[in-house]
Amino acid sequence: MNVISQLNSMKAMMAALPSGIPSATQEAIYFNPDGTPAGKYPARKLLQDMANAGGGYGTCSTAATTAAKEVTIDNFILLKFGTIYVYFTSAINVAGATLDVSSSGAKPIKIMGATLQPKVVKARTIVQLVYDGTNWNIVNIFGLETSSTPSDLYVDMGLPSGLLWAKKNIDITQADGFAASEFQYECTFFSWGNVDGHNPSSTSAFTYNWGTSNDGPYASTPGAALTGSESPTFDAARVNLGAPWRKPTTGEFAELFANIKYIDANGDEVDTTQADKRVTVNDVKGLYLESTVNANRLFFPCSGYGFAQSWGDRGSGGYYWSSSFYSATNGRRLYFYSGGVYPQSNDNRFNGFAVRPVQ
Repeated sequence: MNVISQLNSMKAMMAALPSGIPSATQEAIYFNPDGTPAGKYPARKLLQDMANAGGGYGTCSTAATTAAKEVTIDNFILLKFGTIYVYFTSAINVAGATLDVSSSGAKPIKIMGATLQPKVVKARTIVQLVYDGTNWNIVNIFGLETSSTPSDLYVDMGLPSGLLWAKKNIDITQADGFAASEFQYECTFFSWGNVDGHNPSSTSAFTYNWGTSNDGPYASTPGAALTGSESPTFDAARVNLGAPWRKPTTGEFAELFANIKYIDANGDEVDTTQADKRVTVNDVKGLYLESTVNANRLFFPCSGYGFAQSWGDRGSGGYYWSSSFYSATNGRRLYFYSGGVYPQSNDNRFNGFAVRPVQ
């Protein structure tokens, strides 16, 4: 029996319980909304279910900037002083957030009696809340390690989603799977939808042949058969680095570039009126990004691309795959060169591009 669907009147159920501790065989009568008997329920189980009815655990996947948070908890009944634990996959980055537990109604989220402010609850945290009859009050916030990844491998750019960006490109020739430095062109290149990567063998060539069209070597790869965005099985970051690393979506590239300014090696802002935002840092040309939220920084080298067996645009163009599908022939990418920066452009899927992971 389901407590939520079958026990419509809490007061009537409690009144029906025998005095003292119920025996294993005693039952409580539960009622229809009009007061007529609807059936019986094992009394001991009723007490246990009611003790658990105001609590439980669930996952909230509502977007960070959406105020109306929702979570589903099995067999939940809204009770005063009920305690729940909610895992927030995204941060709460909006003031005045509410929480609706199992469609029991949106209730304000408070902390120490005050309205919850943005970024108090961060992504990937478990929050303990108690219902006081009007509000959900935060009692504890438990931060989870995002992974066993050393913190020097990623940067928190203060994004609305709470997404963390890797500091360096993937390089499967390195022990940790990342390029030796964030300021270098050399890295591993992948065609869209494929997890087998290849490194250039010199400043101008690959031993691997990428081909010159989608119906060349690419046609026999697993990624060529994809008709939608990459799943984890086809995600080069997830397969080569392990969870929680993955490739960014095209929307996540857009979010990043909506929350940065372009800087040079001295930290000065690049002229906003010029198309070419590339600068040279430690003798490497690329994009130097500074968060407009928390001033943290990322560098994207002009790592170029693989085409046939050549390494094109090394030191002049940046090509980074997203996991997002565009068409039967093209995937979504980040692209930048002297003429501008395009976080949501697209290109032929057979090309070998760098990958900058996120988690």
